[in-house]
Amino acid sequence: MAKKLINKIFPRKKDNKRAVSPVIATILIIALTVTAGAVVYFVVVPLLQGNGELVLTSSISLKDTNADGSFDTIEFDLYNIGTEFITIKENVSIIIFSTISLAKSQPIHYESSPINIKAYSEYIWQFTSHREYNPQETKTAHIHTTNNLSQILPLSQYEFTISYNSKTLTTGKLYSSYTTETNEESEPEPPLVDYLSTELFLRTAQDDSSTSRVSFPTAAGYSHLLWFLVGIFESGVKNLEDNSIDYINSNGFGLAEDYRPYYGSQDTFSQSINAQTAYQILPYNDSGLYPGCITFNDDTFDPDDNLDWPQRGIVYMFSYIYNPTEEAMDIDVSIQADDAYSLWINGEFQGSGVSGRTSWKTWRTPVRVTLNPGYNIFTVRSTAEKSSWDAQILFWDAGDIDAITSLLNVWPFIEPTSSYW
Repeated sequence: MAKKLINKIFPRKKDNKRAVSPVIATILIIALTVTAGAVVYFVVVPLLQGNGELVLTSSISLKDTNADGSFDTIEFDLYNIGTEFITIKENVSIIIFSTISLAKSQPIHYESSPINIKAYSEYIWQFTSHREYNPQETKTAHIHTTNNLSQILPLSQYEFTISYNSKTLTTGKLYSSYTTETNEESEPEPPLVDYLSTELFLRTAQDDSSTSRVSFPTAAGYSHLLWFLVGIFESGVKNLEDNSIDYINSNGFGLAEDYRPYYGSQDTFSQSINAQTAYQILPYNDSGLYPGCITFNDDTFDPDDNLDWPQRGIVYMFSYIYNPTEEAMDIDVSIQADDAYSLWINGEFQGSGVSGRTSWKTWRTPVRVTLNPGYNIFTVRSTAEKSSWDAQILFWDAGDIDAITSLLNVWPFIEPTSSYW
């Protein structure tokens, strides 16, 4: 039988000689058989065995089940997109980052809420429902904590990791709302104050990354920690230095310099945007090794920032300084951005730049501006053309001595207005 098979595969030539000897042919057949077996074992068998994988298919809902003002339960939908049965481990690792406290009295336009911007803690919560998922099955899961110290405070940053079948699902950094009101039949209570505030963050050259420290523009200055981010627009696109499109405007919200985001805004962006900010406004409380310097990608400027966005794109950044006094203040403002930027303060254009070989790490020539009583908005259009990507603002007292330490960095809860805009 083997000889007939060999004759068919390797017929005799006209001179009655086979192209390959029977011994070699037998070896080749054995090799083909082994290869076919390996393909079946390593490719076909795993496909038949299946592979389970969980994905989040809903927004995260926080609950305050014991009505103590903090969140102790998290609800979300999970979908098994694979073909293998999944069992989730009971313990869930949850990290709670630095917290900004909400003032409890009213009116409160002059009080700040200091934060420990570098602090974070890791806790263990437990699954209380739906730990098993059949292939192509969706369920609403709950995790809970009975430890008061591990509860999530309003206006906190947090993330959690679910483990299953030797895999993990991590949510990334999320933000809790400013209220624990959970009664869906009634309107949520308005916040006790118009905004959430934090003290200005005082910096010297030693508080700046070594990358840009050499050009630090003053002996000591202040930086924003509370930002609103919208992006990434044109994610992954090269050669964006000549791109001047106003993506806030192209999404239907008017000129970028006139846009006034606030905490809880429902504005949704859809044109030319990627998913980094979930197509909405992301309130971002900057922490890390160098607070005040937001590193979007790479660890050149601040290795502790964990945004880790793509290397190229355009992001709009908005931050408010609230002046609680009745006097205007003159300040000097400098910006450092890699790669390109445009800066507006209170809607007035203050300059733009495209980095060269050395200027990407350089603080720019300061501009002198006036901070009016009430809200003042800093608007930055930051563009990354290559790899490392960061942006930061620094301001300090200029000329006559002003009460600059009374200024507050704030997240408004409602759309802010000012008679000076």
